[in-house]
Amino acid sequence: MGQVKNEIANAIKTLNLGSDLIELLDDKTGFEIFQKCLDRFVNSGDRKRWWEDFKNISFSVDDLEMPFEHLEEYTPNLESKVWLVVEDDDEIFYPAYICSPKIIGQLIGECFGFEYYIVDINFKWLICENHHSRLIGTGNFDRT
Repeated sequence: MGQVKNEIANAIKTLNLGSDLIELLDDKTGFEIFQKCLDRFVNSGDRKRWWEDFKNISFSVDDLEMPFEHLEEYTPNLESKVWLVVEDDDEIFYPAYICSPKIIGQLIGECFGFEYYIVDINFKWLICENHHSRLIGTGNFDRT
């Protein structure tokens, strides 16, 4: 198990989060989600830092001290599940989780720093936090 996957597993236990709130996808499904994210959002395909080559940048916020504490302000729909894709260099591809967007900030707060991507279940939009503590979003953020 990769270091980030292990960190998230520990955070899930610490926060006592059930599978109704977050669940690691099996490798086959996780890889499909990973690939769909690359196809939809990243010009140059599989690369370490997706945010360096997004097809379209919608916004960038760099004045937040702890960006993960503000995710709910930028997430278009807090009631719909999202994909959480995490950068884990120990894995062949970035692991993917299906989860409630309401718990992501709390989950990230329990972990050491790593880059992550929150993706609409239908791949309409993506929000990430990079290692510069910048929130970056791309896609269609129409809340209707």
